[in-house]
Amino acid sequence: MSMSELKVSFPSEKLEALRFFMDKKELTIEQELKDYLDKTYEKAVPAQVREYVESRMEQVSAPQEGQDTSSVRERPVRQNRRQREQAAAETQTEHVPSETTSEDSQEETPGMTMGM
Repeated sequence: MSMSELKVSFPSEKLEALRFFMDKKELTIEQELKDYLDKTYEKAVPAQVREYVESRMEQVSAPQEGQDTSSVRERPVRQNRRQREQAAAETQTEHVPSETTSEDSQEETPGMTMGM
C-alpha cells in the first residue's frame, strides 16, 4: 500500500503546548491525527467505495508482502453481465460432447434431427 504524507501548518506555540499535554497522557499527535483521518474517511466515504478501495489495497499489498495466500479465502472477481454471458457460452460449448471420428464410419451425420 502506498502512503501519502500530509503537511499541515500549525502555530508553533500551540504545537508545543499540545505536545506537552499529550506526552502526559502518553499520546502522540501523529497517532491522534491518523485516528481522526480514519474516522473522517469512514464518515465521508460511502461503504461501497471503502470496500472497493480496501480490496484494491489488498490486491496491491499482497504481491509485495510475498505472503503465502493459499490459506487466505479470496473473493471471486465480480463480472459484468457481458462477461457472465460470455463465460456461460464458453462453458456450454465445453460440455458439448465431441464427435469421435472412427475409421469405420465415413458417413456424416446431419446437423439436426427431430423425432416423434
